[in-house]
Amino acid sequence: MRVAIFASGNGTNYEALAERFQSGDLPGELALLFCDHPDAPVIKRAEKFNTPVVTFTVKSCGGKQAYEEKILQVLHEYRIDFIAMAGYMRVIGPTILNDYEGRIVNLHPAMLPDYPGLHAIERSFADRSERSGVTVHYIDAGLDDGPVIAQKHVPIKDDDTEETFEARLHACEHELYPAALKDVLTKFEAEIKESNKQMKRALVSVSDKSNLVPFVKGLEENGFEIVSTGGTKKVLDEAGVKTISVEDVTGFPEILDGRVKTLNPYIHGGLLARRELPSHVETLKKHHITPIDLVCVNLYPFKQTIEKPDVTLADAIENIDIGGPSMVRSAAKNYRDVTIVTDKADYDKVLEEIKENGATTLETRAELAAKAFRLTASYDALISQYLSKQVGVEAPEKLTLTYDLKETMRYGENGHQKAWLYEDALPKSYSILEAEQLNGKKLSYNNIKDADEALRCIREFDDKPTVVAMKHMNPCGIGQGDTLEEAWDRAYEADSVSIFGGVIALNRKVDLATAKKMHKIFLEIIIAPDYDEDALEALKTKKKNMRILKLDFSKKDEPTRHETVSVMGGLLMQDQDVLAEDASDWECVTAVKPTEDQLKSLMFAWKAVKHAKSNAIVVANDERTLGVGEGQPNRIDSEKIAIDHAGDALDERAVIASDAFFPFSDCVEYAGKHGIKAIVQPGGSVRDQESIDMANKYGIAMVFTGVRHFRH
Repeated sequence: MRVAIFASGNGTNYEALAERFQSGDLPGELALLFCDHPDAPVIKRAEKFNTPVVTFTVKSCGGKQAYEEKILQVLHEYRIDFIAMAGYMRVIGPTILNDYEGRIVNLHPAMLPDYPGLHAIERSFADRSERSGVTVHYIDAGLDDGPVIAQKHVPIKDDDTEETFEARLHACEHELYPAALKDVLTKFEAEIKESNKQMKRALVSVSDKSNLVPFVKGLEENGFEIVSTGGTKKVLDEAGVKTISVEDVTGFPEILDGRVKTLNPYIHGGLLARRELPSHVETLKKHHITPIDLVCVNLYPFKQTIEKPDVTLADAIENIDIGGPSMVRSAAKNYRDVTIVTDKADYDKVLEEIKENGATTLETRAELAAKAFRLTASYDALISQYLSKQVGVEAPEKLTLTYDLKETMRYGENGHQKAWLYEDALPKSYSILEAEQLNGKKLSYNNIKDADEALRCIREFDDKPTVVAMKHMNPCGIGQGDTLEEAWDRAYEADSVSIFGGVIALNRKVDLATAKKMHKIFLEIIIAPDYDEDALEALKTKKKNMRILKLDFSKKDEPTRHETVSVMGGLLMQDQDVLAEDASDWECVTAVKPTEDQLKSLMFAWKAVKHAKSNAIVVANDERTLGVGEGQPNRIDSEKIAIDHAGDALDERAVIASDAFFPFSDCVEYAGKHGIKAIVQPGGSVRDQESIDMANKYGIAMVFTGVRHFRH
């Protein structure tokens, strides 16, 4: 039982109550102090008792209605069961009263019904009233006229000043209020426990029936009667559980081939009725509706249905659950009274609490309700995605994506950042998340990003054995050969420094010769479609931390989905850059035409530059990258880095690829001065002709692709 205190001023009555809660004299937990004055002394008092404090004003909310709605939201967030007013100087309106009817008490410095409202002390003292004193009462819609809980007379003495009278009045408050509140809370707690002992009703209707029977038998043993439907009822009946059919509850049969079973007031009235509201309880009695205390539901297997390769639209439609999500949402909305169980992983916890307390705790019900709404949101998101795809909606006005938590990571990009790994609810086969780990530590946040980029890059190359070395999401070396070993040698030669601690992706089964060479240096990750047995053993030897992953590359060309990236306040979405390109579509814009060998080298370089961060320049031949310049704010600097890195490997076979057009002719001039004889770039600059003229000056063959490959 969680209690909130509302106060506006000095807070002596708050402190009197807080001391009793702290000592255990008052039942329940003091879970919140709400104050409508941010500078009130009571806030300082709350620090001494470590009471959570929330404070805001009517003005800050823009009006009383919004103010009370915000208070109600806070009360729900803190899961407050009961409210005690202790010098709160505002009238409680219907927004809060409707939710906490019969669960708000107040302390008033007069013998009600005399002197209601403000300035009661001053008025009673001025009248030298014979009915001066203190009242503890329930709050209702009137002004200080709710049912009286306790009163005590504090006489005004002949020699009293207003100050001395007020001091004695407060001393009385500090004794009367805790004692009266103790009686009220004790009674309230007893009513909760008594309610928990009464016969309960559970509604059980699940598609996944694993582990169900022991759970429901446990409910039955703890005083629950079981209402069930269709196949679930049959399983429970066969297991010896006594069940009531939904038809017997609703007085109406299943219709429309089972499409309508539980969409009925006898079900949803039993779920949504608020047990603390007399009007709701009276409505249930009037219509002979039995409250439902627990709902165990999981939904039609829509996801599993649409994952089938031969699924039809009709099959998908029939596996859209309607009644299940409706019951889940009703139960979750009314979590103060109803336990909603949607995950078999929660069966044991729920049963344990019921056995111990007669019911689940409010905290557990709140957690399960939030989980239930996550389930229905994810379920609806899958349906929305599927149907949107069926009707060709590419950019919906509401974007609903759903992912499943796969792992809580040790940390994020840096040690001080928390991180989690989520997987698409409809996972793709060609993904780092689907890789089988054969050796090494768990993948880190940065490992996953690098490995993902390596997989994006390696799928560009399938005509020959290829090795991609990735570092900080940039290719530091790409090599091809007639054998995988030869491809490794060339990738290593491309940048023997940066490859240290890198991520390696290979597009062929790893053999022993290649494994032995990779084993010689420190590598974070190796990803390949498979490994010879002796190659795998060689890689593992004295490399217990090196992450070795196996992934099915056969699905690398399956249709891709959009990719997204978060920005502050939003999300960017675009097609993946998987455009299939052919050199026959390129346009040669120079007097000199590229040779067949140069075209092969240009295509290799063009595929590589696509995966380097812009501004990107790749120097390569048809076997490997020679130098990669990436991530520079201007293109000429990227080119200088790439050519400088190529060094002595720069020969007549070397070509250049640029991920975007040359804004000036300086890049072509620099290439020409270093002996480059062929260039591939998108074209499209207003100064293209200057670059073409410069290429002709140096006898360079230059082709335009008409396609840019920026990567930020």
